[in-house]
Amino acid sequence: MRDTFAATMTPAEMMLWSAEAGALGLVVGLALGELVWSRTRAAVQAVAYLFFCWLAVMLLSGLPAAIWPFARPQLVLAQVVVGPLCAAMGSYGASEWLSAHQRDHLMRVCLLTVTGLCLVGGPLCLLAPAEWRLPASAVLAIGNLSVVLWLSVRATQLGDKQAWGLALGCLLTLPAQIGLYWLAISDTRLSFAMQAAVASVGLLSVVVTAIMLRLRNQHTRQLVQRDNSLRDPVTQLYSSVPMVQKIIDAQGRRLRTRRDGALMAILLFEPDRLQAQVGPAGMQEIYIELALRIQRHTGAVNPAGRYYDCCFLVLIETMHSPRWIRTLSLRVASSLRRPVAVHSLSHQEITVTPDIGVGIVHMAATGKDVDQLLHEVQSMAEAARSMRSRAAMLDPETRKAVAVEHADLGSSWRALRDAVPHGGSRGHGSPHKTKGGIPKGGTKPPRPRHTPT
Repeated sequence: MRDTFAATMTPAEMMLWSAEAGALGLVVGLALGELVWSRTRAAVQAVAYLFFCWLAVMLLSGLPAAIWPFARPQLVLAQVVVGPLCAAMGSYGASEWLSAHQRDHLMRVCLLTVTGLCLVGGPLCLLAPAEWRLPASAVLAIGNLSVVLWLSVRATQLGDKQAWGLALGCLLTLPAQIGLYWLAISDTRLSFAMQAAVASVGLLSVVVTAIMLRLRNQHTRQLVQRDNSLRDPVTQLYSSVPMVQKIIDAQGRRLRTRRDGALMAILLFEPDRLQAQVGPAGMQEIYIELALRIQRHTGAVNPAGRYYDCCFLVLIETMHSPRWIRTLSLRVASSLRRPVAVHSLSHQEITVTPDIGVGIVHMAATGKDVDQLLHEVQSMAEAARSMRSRAAMLDPETRKAVAVEHADLGSSWRALRDAVPHGGSRGHGSPHKTKGGIPKGGTKPPRPRHTPT
């Protein structure tokens, strides 16, 4: 283990790593500005992770020891701990960013495991012999990053397109991390060109990761704030045609990945009665509020759309457990039944209680026709109106609507799939019989089975 790199750093190398410190500091400063403006939990996590990245690059490059040689013993100990701590921040943030607790049990377990290993293993590396401390720290940090890279690619296969950006950030971070640990461990000096390459790749990886954090955070913030820059001018959700196309695409991926998910429908009943009280402008306020509540509970990774005036759809492409069907649908139903404050025809603020029904249908790895899915999920939403919880799902055994709180979901997806009787599900077929939910050659989405009046 070498201890002389910092002391023998040339003026050119000091200029290089000082420039790196300034550039990374600028990224952290911009993230801090985003935090002050948005004041969200995700922005706090982004600032913390980017700051640890800056700290790790500075310590492993040896720049602080070159500036303050009297503090070299303490800085060497900090080098051992900073890598695993930075990796733990990254894997924990990736778990939140990918919504692993909702979509995939394996993803959640792996990310929590590597986070715990780095949090515990980093300080334990200090107990190892001096020559093994940094190598052990490197194994923890690089192993953690490799797992996050793998799970980011896995998330793209589950339909999260933004995860490609996170995977690119991890891929760029990998050589930068290896190069930094080489600088800290090896007795062989890297050439100035190699150090410049490590610094450049490290800066690029942090910039890419910061951009992806901001994009996802911005999307999440738009679910809380009323940003009118999204798709639909009223609800800011997907319209019917893109939403149905997303369901078809998800079914195609499901046949490849063999993953289970769900389709949710939310119906608003008796809109004419509400409109008589609040008028067209008040109805738009109600639709906007319902859309915001839906996405606050279903999350940014699950596409939501307005299928027609009184019907919303949510595609939950992957779930880590069948019991999450019950949890999610009850949360959505409870939230949407809360009163909504709107302006009446007389321009006074009044409170109305939406009459809603939430239906949810399990989507297995078998290819079910999209028209059938839409028919079933709307039927469940209609049936939910007569249930206390206002949430219903299709019972896998009886093929009838059952309140989700009374549904026997089993302990695993296999158990839920095995409960479906042979021949009990009509209309199974390829999800590509239609395109975008539209018969080939057509231009409109499939006609809604029922439009509440």
